Amino acid sequence: MALVIKGPDLYPDRVTERLCLQPTSSGPPGVDRWIPGDTDGRWSLECDNRITRIFSEQLDHVLSAAESRTEALASLRSEGHTVMLTVWGYADHDSQLAFSASDIARIARLNIPLRLSQSLSDR
Repeated sequence: MALVIKGPDLYPDRVTERLCLQPTSSGPPGVDRWIPGDTDGRWSLECDNRITRIFSEQLDHVLSAAESRTEALASLRSEGHTVMLTVWGYADHDSQLAFSASDIARIARLNIPLRLSQSLSDR
C-alpha cells in the first residue's frame, strides 16, 4: 500500500518539505532503472509487510498520513502532479482484498484515485 506522487518536474525533496513527511522511496526525474520507460520524478510513502502484514493496518497507516495533508496533496494535483493510492501484490485464482465501507469513504474524501496493481501467476 502506498501514497504515490509522480510528475515530470517533481523533485522529491520539495514534496517532502511541503508534506512535512519523509518518503519511504523517491527518485528525481530521469531514467528509472526499475520501471523501464518511466522518467517521472517520484515520491512514495509505502506501508508493506515489513511494517504489518494486515492490509487494513497498511491502509490505515497510509490514509492517516494523507488525511492530515489533504490541502498539500490537492495543491500538488493542481500543479499537474499525479497523486494516487496504490495497492500492489501477488494475486492467485481465489485472492480477495476487502475494503470496508469506512475505508472507501476515507478514500473518497481524499479525492485521490485508487490503483490496484496485481502480480499474477501463470501456474
